Amino acid sequence: MLPRTRRRSALRALLSGAIVVVMICAGLLVLVMASMTSPQMTDPETGGPTDFGALMAGLGMLVLLALPWYRKAPLVLMVAGAVSALVLRMDPFVLAVGLTVWIVRCRQRWQWAVGGIGLALIVLNTVLHLHGLSQWPDAEYRRTGQVLVVAMTVLCVGLVLGISLWTRQKRSTKHAESQAQSAQQNSELLSGELARQREREDLAREVHDTLAGRLSGLSLQVGSLEQTAQRGDEDQLDEALRTTRSYADQALADLRVLLTSLRESGASATIPAKTPTGVPDLQDLLDDAAAAGLEVRPYILLDGYSSAPPALQRAILRITQEALTNALRHSEDRVVHLSISGDQQRGVRLGFSNRSTTGPGFSGGAGTGLIGIRERAHLLGGTAEVRTEGGEFAVSVFLPWPSAEPAR
Repeated sequence: MLPRTRRRSALRALLSGAIVVVMICAGLLVLVMASMTSPQMTDPETGGPTDFGALMAGLGMLVLLALPWYRKAPLVLMVAGAVSALVLRMDPFVLAVGLTVWIVRCRQRWQWAVGGIGLALIVLNTVLHLHGLSQWPDAEYRRTGQVLVVAMTVLCVGLVLGISLWTRQKRSTKHAESQAQSAQQNSELLSGELARQREREDLAREVHDTLAGRLSGLSLQVGSLEQTAQRGDEDQLDEALRTTRSYADQALADLRVLLTSLRESGASATIPAKTPTGVPDLQDLLDDAAAAGLEVRPYILLDGYSSAPPALQRAILRITQEALTNALRHSEDRVVHLSISGDQQRGVRLGFSNRSTTGPGFSGGAGTGLIGIRERAHLLGGTAEVRTEGGEFAVSVFLPWPSAEPAR
């Protein structure tokens, strides 16, 4: 045990011993006063104790020896105090001490009932003392004793209820503070976990929208390269090789951006850091799709797109990229109809449709692309709808035009 811990334990032991000593001294004082209010214990003529009174006082002192166990066994003190108050006709001091601790610890109904019985016994002891004083021959002594007994009873009951209820309230307050602190810690842990979950979702979305898109295009380009190599057309083979290398370089660049973001700030919600440049970004997407062998039939009518908030531009680019990648992988004829229109007042509507023979949805894929499209739309407060009719797969997205850059 450390020296500081030993000092604290010693101080606690000294404090507990001092409390017991004070209670025993107070109990002796009350015992003397109780003996003086009974004609059977004090001779009214001489004022000295009778033999019966001396015997009862000795037994009352023995009852006081139960006080050191007031914390461990309050019920024992209540039983011993009840015997002292009713059988020995002494004071209810020990009963009051045990009753105070008992009320502090009350939890169930029967415990409160026992506490009520203890208070009733204190009142009954008062009645017995008042009855004994009524037989005292000296009227002035009788009145003084009755006033003293009533005052001591009121003080006793007040102290029992006051100390016990104040202690219960103090413990209840500490318990409530502890629960509030625990709830705050749990809330902080939950907030941190939610923040990490959002970061993981942002990272997964960015990896899918950037790296997965690049690798998907690279996979298709490699397939085209294989067909070109089989035909033996050297000019087209050189062009296909350059295109394939371009896809690989772009995928490597995207991977480096993601890794840099992870090293610098963890799975930060700001990745990737590239700022949209407006119409040129859309044109690059269409050019990449055409180079990969997808025929895009666009209808684009956007007013003020280049000055739109970066979050809106980024969402339009990612949704368009994902829709074109899905069409490239799943379209029957590799033809996609693209429609993007809107302005600051009406918002932006995006539509993509292509022929599909893979059944409802993109059953040939993992479905993460459609999840990403919906998440992108919901982040801006928009909607995304997917439907399949007559062998045609269509995606419709609405994005409101935000007035300021929202949190991603």
